Order: sequence, then structure tokens, then C-alpha cells
Amino acid sequence: MINVQLGEDSIYTDVSGFRQLLRFYEECRKFSHTKIYIQLDNVLWLDGNLCAILGALLYRLKKEQNLEFCIDADQVARKCGILFHNNFIPIDQNLSSYKKQSCIPYKGFYSKQKDEFMDYLEHELLVHPAMPKFSELTKEKLIDDLTEVYANIDKHAETDDPFFVCGQYYPKKEMLHFTICDLGVGFFKKINERKPDSIKSCGDAILWAVKGNSTKPDAPGGSGLKNLHEYLDGNLGGLQIYSGDAGWCSKTMKISTLFPTGITNLRNNFRGATINLEFSKKSLIS
Repeated sequence: MINVQLGEDSIYTDVSGFRQLLRFYEECRKFSHTKIYIQLDNVLWLDGNLCAILGALLYRLKKEQNLEFCIDADQVARKCGILFHNNFIPIDQNLSSYKKQSCIPYKGFYSKQKDEFMDYLEHELLVHPAMPKFSELTKEKLIDDLTEVYANIDKHAETDDPFFVCGQYYPKKEMLHFTICDLGVGFFKKINERKPDSIKSCGDAILWAVKGNSTKPDAPGGSGLKNLHEYLDGNLGGLQIYSGDAGWCSKTMKISTLFPTGITNLRNNFRGATINLEFSKKSLIS
């Protein structure tokens, strides 16, 4: 059995947290046909919604490296109890009240499970008590935009692997994070094929997509990410995207002089795409 640390400190929904998870993944990739003991000794905190990313990475490691994983339940309970509460690690105990108030459960969907994913959006995400009070029109628009995100995974990710979702409400910040992670080809490959002269990096590809562009030859443009960005940006929330070696944060581009485009380097390559939506309960705009 090989011991691998999950992280070094607090694993938040930001570029630092994503880098920690990618370092864990790269360390595990050094091994094959063995069992990995996931250690939490140095972990102070793990954002629950990041289980979507962690679950995707573990899935790929099991598939490609033939790795099995184990973790100490007592250590999880002391340090990262959220892994129990959101069903990342199933456990037989009555946590229904906590789940309802805090968690949007961890789950995986295959690309042809559109109906199941839509049901999850309508009955787990958009009706969560921590969500802003959406009008029916806003709810319909959000479902349409999230359905387009799903459609991009189905049609353009070039993978039969599942994609993973998870959400978490943070009452002190009055923010709800919802994360979607797929194990496809990522943003760069398809967009570079369409725009080889202008899209030279993963960061270029993310920025191109967020502006509402599309790789679909029969469509005028992709509106899903653009609409989600505009809604979240206008309602005290935010949007983050990670793909390849680049991460983008809508809030970073507003406040950072070092990263005015919102793009930062992940230091390791992530084969796939992760989208995180940050909803503010403070927002009264529907």
C-alpha cells in the first residue's frame, strides 16, 4: 500500500485548491496495480463541491492505472466530514437535516443520461434552500444554459467516461458552489482545430468559449457559458473554469493586476474540463 497526501493545507475552490488536487493526481500516477491510502494529515479543509473533481480524478486513476483507494473513516470524520454528508463516501446514518441545509449530493452521470441530469438540476440544485429565489423565467434560462453545458460534454468531450457533479453551501459567505467535472478532451483541442491561428493555448480557448463562441459549424454561437457568466456576474456570484494547464476565474479578472484576463497557470495538465458556478444567496435579483 502506498501513502499519498491529498493536500498541504486548505483545499478551496480556487486555483490553489485545484493545483493541490492535481498534485495528488500526479503523485498517484507514478504507481499502478496497487492500493493508495489517501492521507489527510496535512489537510485543514476541503470544499465539499470539489468532490466532483476528486471523484473524476479517482475514476481516471482506477481506469488507467488500475489503482484502488482507501481512506481512514475516523480521519475523515475529524477533518473532512463533508465527504460523508454529500455521499462521496456513503455511510449509513441519519444526516438528512445537514444534507438538506448544506449539501448538493455528489453524483456521476454518463453522457447519455440527460433525463437523469435534468432531474438532478431541477430537484437537487435549483430548489436547494440556499439558492436565490429564482423566478420561473430565470430558472428556465439556467436550466437551458446548464443543458448546453451538458450537450457540450455529450457531443464534444470525446469520451465515454462519466462526468461528475457536486455542490456545497457555505453559510458564512452565503455562497453556494456547484461544480461539474468531465474527463474529455478539454477546451483546447476542439477550439484550436476551429481557430488554429488565434487559439494558441488552453487559456485562449477558455476565454474564446466564455465569450459565447462555438465550435459547432451549424450554430451561430454557444450561449451557455456566456449566459451563465453574465447571470452570475450580475448577481454577486462568479464562474471558474479549469481545463488543460489553465484556470480562469471571473472574479480574478476584476481585481487582479497580475492576471487581468482571469487566466492563471495550473502547473500541471488536467485532461478534461471543470466548471464551477458560484451562486450568492445575498442576491435578490431573479
